[in-house]
Amino acid sequence: MEDTELSVTLLNAYDSGGAGTATKRIYQGLRKIGVDANMLVDHKQGDDPLIHGPESTLRKAYSMARPFIDRFPLRLYGGSDGVFSPNWLPEDVNNRIDRLDPDVIHLNWVGGGFLTPSTISSFDRPVVWRFPDMWPMTGGCHYARSCEGYKKSCGTCPELGSTSAWDLSRLTMARKSRAFSNTDITVVAPSNWLAECARESSLFQDSHIEVIPNGLDTDVFYPWDMKTARSTFQLNQEETIVLFGSVNATSDPRKGFDLLDNALNDIESENLRLVVFGSSEPTDPPDLNYPTTYTGYLHDNQSLAFLYSAADVMVVPSRYEGFGQTVSESMACGTPVVAFDATGPSDSVDHRKNGYLAEPYDPKDLARGINWVLEDQKRRSDLSKQARMKAKEEFSLEVAANRYKKVYKSII
Repeated sequence: MEDTELSVTLLNAYDSGGAGTATKRIYQGLRKIGVDANMLVDHKQGDDPLIHGPESTLRKAYSMARPFIDRFPLRLYGGSDGVFSPNWLPEDVNNRIDRLDPDVIHLNWVGGGFLTPSTISSFDRPVVWRFPDMWPMTGGCHYARSCEGYKKSCGTCPELGSTSAWDLSRLTMARKSRAFSNTDITVVAPSNWLAECARESSLFQDSHIEVIPNGLDTDVFYPWDMKTARSTFQLNQEETIVLFGSVNATSDPRKGFDLLDNALNDIESENLRLVVFGSSEPTDPPDLNYPTTYTGYLHDNQSLAFLYSAADVMVVPSRYEGFGQTVSESMACGTPVVAFDATGPSDSVDHRKNGYLAEPYDPKDLARGINWVLEDQKRRSDLSKQARMKAKEEFSLEVAANRYKKVYKSII
């Protein structure tokens, strides 16, 4: 039965990709528990009628161009190997929201020029903002790495390669400060690490902050038969499969492929195979000391669940993760995870109970964790059961949706 007393519109720049997938799962979970939920996006690929994208051809063309135009100011700097969103372009989101008329506006990933800070401050109804990364609290970068400028006012931005105090990051931070100072925003962080970053930030240190892990469908992300799963991907039944993946898995420094590469040279297995998803094989592939299979980007959850189920261990060597969806997805499929004891994965993986948390960012300890999972079949089986149990209890769609519903009810 639909909760006619509560309607929610979730905003995300895309209906695909990591943040788009996380947002769709919240939307699906809300509808599953009876909340009148829909989505508003700037780039729509799917055909769900309750996910509203640009309607006119002109508006679609503008949406496609927006992320590129938004980055024009970055040409004044040496460039960045991360993601930096100034979000300075005007848009008409308020008119689109008014047509949907929700009780609550739920923001998610709004970078790439989707929403300006002034637009967010102009919303005339309660706002919940799920922070998928650090962008809401910074002067434009999506992960501050070791920089602590977001705790004050940004400037001299290492992401921009800037030596000026009054650079684009400080100007963007000033725009956010003016916009958010009188805006009542309820912050939801998917991890305790990201929540702590928000509490330390100059923009959200006085905000109400909740922690709600991202949800997923545990009926799809399920421990499928390993032999069948390996046959699906034409993987050798006798090999030890180490799984690693994300969008741009091998090229994004944040994802830590270099750390994994170092660690795998210390793995005590003669039949090791690395399987990489989210990336096709590079034109000039790295010279690795072990056989590697690249699956490319998997477009459906069922295929992804089968791939997790085909692996002996999932390794998430990321330097920074707001949450780490591959961690929860793998755990739901009963595949133990080895990650660093830092940022988002620290919440999901319970050390030596359903996986292994290595010393950040030590490839030797990462290798030690992989070996620990693989060396004892009984241990791996116990880890698998515990991982699945935690995923069902903490990450299911219904659990996440009910937590969000409680937040919505508290602010309207």
